[in-house]
Amino acid sequence: MIRLRFVKILVLALFFAGCGKDAEIIILCTNDMHGSIDNFPKLSAYYKKLKAENPNTFLFSDGDLFSGNPLVDQYPEKGYPIVDIMNKTGYCLSSIGNHEFDYGQEVLNKRMEQAKFQFICANIQYGENSTLRPVEPYRIFNINGVVMSVLGLIEVGSGGIPSTHPDNVTGLKFVSPAKTVGEYSFLSGSDVFILLSHLGVNPDVNIAKKYPEIDIILGGHSHTKIDNGMVENGVLITQASSKLDYVGETRISVKKGQIVDKTNKLVNLNELTDEDLEIKQLVDSYKANDKGNKVIGHVASRISGKKKLGALMTDALTEMLDLDIAFLNSGGIRINSIPKGDITLNTVYALDPFGNDVVKIMMSYDEIEKFLLKNQTILVSGINCTITAKGKEKSVKILDKNGVALNKSKKYAVGMNSYIYSTYKFAHDDAGIALNVNTADVLIKYIENKKIIDYGNVLARITVE
Repeated sequence: MIRLRFVKILVLALFFAGCGKDAEIIILCTNDMHGSIDNFPKLSAYYKKLKAENPNTFLFSDGDLFSGNPLVDQYPEKGYPIVDIMNKTGYCLSSIGNHEFDYGQEVLNKRMEQAKFQFICANIQYGENSTLRPVEPYRIFNINGVVMSVLGLIEVGSGGIPSTHPDNVTGLKFVSPAKTVGEYSFLSGSDVFILLSHLGVNPDVNIAKKYPEIDIILGGHSHTKIDNGMVENGVLITQASSKLDYVGETRISVKKGQIVDKTNKLVNLNELTDEDLEIKQLVDSYKANDKGNKVIGHVASRISGKKKLGALMTDALTEMLDLDIAFLNSGGIRINSIPKGDITLNTVYALDPFGNDVVKIMMSYDEIEKFLLKNQTILVSGINCTITAKGKEKSVKILDKNGVALNKSKKYAVGMNSYIYSTYKFAHDDAGIALNVNTADVLIKYIENKKIIDYGNVLARITVE
C-alpha cells in the first residue's frame, strides 16, 4: 500500500511536469501471434520505416505469444524463437496472455528473463506456492514531457483463472480486470492512459462503458479483426485479428497535454512487400532447423471441421490406449483442417499443441450419461449418442461403436485429457489415473500405425434433437 501511494505521487508529479506539452505518438500493436513468425520481416521493416519518420513510435504486443506453431512450441527452449525474434524486431512492451502459461511458470520466467521487452500485468496476485517472477502492473513513458501510462490486464475465466491448464497457474490468484482498472484509476492523471488488455472485445467494451477516463484499449484474446478501431463511451478500442496477419497502427496527437486526435487502422502484413533482411535471415534459420517436417502418415481426403478432427484425435486414444470411450473438448483442437496428402509431426503439434496428459477413469453408465447431458459439444470416440430435449427434460441414447446400447450395470474405461479432468465438474466415483503419455504423442503413434488416415466421411457422433 505504501508503494502504491508513492507511485500515485510519482505519476501525478510526472503529469504536472508534462502539462502543456505536445507529441505525436504512433503505437504498433500485435496480438495473439501464437508463435507465428513468417511476417516478422515485414513487420520489422514497417516499424523501422515509421520509427525513422517519427521517433515516438512504439511496438507493443498484447499477449499470447505462444501455443500454435510447433516450430516455437516444440523448440528445445519452448517459446524462445518468438522471444528472440521479437527482441531483434524492437518490441518494448507486452501484456501477459493466457497462453503464456501453457509451458508452466518456470519456463515463462526464463522467456521473460530473455526478453529485452517488458511484460506487464496488473491483475495477478502471487501466492506462496507460485513460482512466477512478479511483473510490474504498468509502464509509464515520458515522451518529450508527455506522460503515457500503459496498464496490463489478463482475462479471467469462469473458473477464476485464465484459459490454460490449472496446474500452470498454481499459487496465482487472478483479480477481476474491471475491479483492477478501478484500483489503478490514478493513472488517468497521465496525458495518455492506455489499457494493454488481453480480455477480449466484449469485456473491453464493458470496461470502456465503466471507465471513460481510459483513452485507448489495445485489445486481444478474442482474435477480433477491428478494421479502424471502434469507439465506446469515448474510448478507442482496437484489436488486430491473430497469427500476425495484421498489425494495429494507433496514432495519438497530444496538444498542450490534451489528446486532440486518436485514430487506428489495421495494416495487412501479408500485403506488404518490404522486408527487414536481418529478421528474414533469423526467421529462415529457425525454419531451416525445424525437425517437425518428418512425414508420419498420409491423409486420404481432407479432414475438415472439429467433428472430424475430434474423431481422429479421440480414436487415437481409444485404439492406442485400450479405452472404451474417449472425450475431447472442442477447444483442444487448434487448426481447422488437415489437407489431403502427407501428414507431418508439425501438423499434429499444430492440431494439439498443449501437451496435455491422458487420464483414465472407470465410469458408470449414469456418470457417462450425466457428463454427456452437461457437455453436449464434447467430441467422442467409442460411442454414438442421441440427445433429445423435450421442454426442460433431456434424455440421451448411448450406443457403442457397434450400435449396441451400453450396459447400464457395467463400468467403462474412459480417457480424457488432463485439461478436462482438471477443469470440468462431473461426477465420477473413480479418482482416475494418469497414463503418463500426452495426447499428441498418442496421435502420432496412431497415425504411424495406420499409415493412411481417412476421416472424410465421418459423421457426427453426438446428435442433439
